[in-house]
Amino acid sequence: MKRRPYIYDSWKDADAKFDGFVASIPERRQQLRDLMAATGGPELDGTPASLQLLNDWVIEFGLSDQDDGMDWWPLWLYRMTSEERAKKRTIPVPDKAYRLWELTGIYFADMCLTHDPTMQWVCWRGDHPIDIHNAQFYLDQGLAYRPMDPLSIGNVGIGTTISQRELRPDLAHPKPTALARAFDVWRARQPQWFAEQPRSWQAAPTDRKANKRIPHHPGDFGHNHLP
Repeated sequence: MKRRPYIYDSWKDADAKFDGFVASIPERRQQLRDLMAATGGPELDGTPASLQLLNDWVIEFGLSDQDDGMDWWPLWLYRMTSEERAKKRTIPVPDKAYRLWELTGIYFADMCLTHDPTMQWVCWRGDHPIDIHNAQFYLDQGLAYRPMDPLSIGNVGIGTTISQRELRPDLAHPKPTALARAFDVWRARQPQWFAEQPRSWQAAPTDRKANKRIPHHPGDFGHNHLP
């Protein structure tokens, strides 16, 4: 039974989207800096304290009527058709909320990569054909069953807050400390995970070689793009 590549038509498509995502990371970093500067946001210095500053700004800007001046969609995120959106009967979420999600997730990933340079971006291959993680854009931290998912962590609840205001007002609130809390928990648990599991890494970020895990660090894939 072949692996299923998440939302993509094929593994070739997933890998191509991953390559496009990785190539866009430097531009996304600059877009975040420019957008924060243009909206009076704080300057991020790469310290753990900056995660809370980013969290606060994302909520303020994400729930405002201000436009981000951009026109792109995250390659790792499924985009519903107009018919699918109509069936949900919730308040439409502006595209800028999803762009913020990616920009925030990339900044969070950079924080993780600074803390642990052995991590690398990969188009994930799980052991099981229907592994829920298959073809997700993750940071491989050398644990076969525990990839790091900074893009999901970058979601501080802006989309849910907007879409559920009428249907589920109890859910219509952002996550005020999501980024800092996730980073602190991850740093605290990582040593325990390493002690409990033998280390192994995906042999390559994409293509057939990516299906294999090896017990030593594979070397720099050139995908970290740390400034």
